[in-house]
Amino acid sequence: MAAVFAGFVVGYALALLLTPLAAVAVVRSNSRSGFAQRVAPPGTSVIALSVVIHFAAIIAFTALGLVLGMALSGIESRRGGGGLGSPNLVYTLLVLALTAVLVIPAMALPAVRRYALIGGVALALAFGWILPWLARAG
Repeated sequence: MAAVFAGFVVGYALALLLTPLAAVAVVRSNSRSGFAQRVAPPGTSVIALSVVIHFAAIIAFTALGLVLGMALSGIESRRGGGGLGSPNLVYTLLVLALTAVLVIPAMALPAVRRYALIGGVALALAFGWILPWLARAG
């Protein structure tokens, strides 16, 4: 149960940290991308856009954290060996593979390459390393 709650906490913290960065990225790419112009027309307030992105990010990241917390709980009951600076090597490799699946397609678009890389590193660090240590502490 500690792993599931740790996943929720890490997902919420990640949503709090990445929301302002996502809002600024969408507003900055407004002149280059048609998608950004549809999401945030020129003159859109970054704060208003941040509220909308934050609502979606809280739902998505906490749900992902809950699922990964359940996966960590299940994996720890079968394989508890540590490695790569994590208390559970198998779980960390699972998170790294999931991050690669999410980030590699986004790397094909030059306009979002930097933001996808920053988000992928944050996702891997938060869910791959912080979540297992937080679950172990709880």
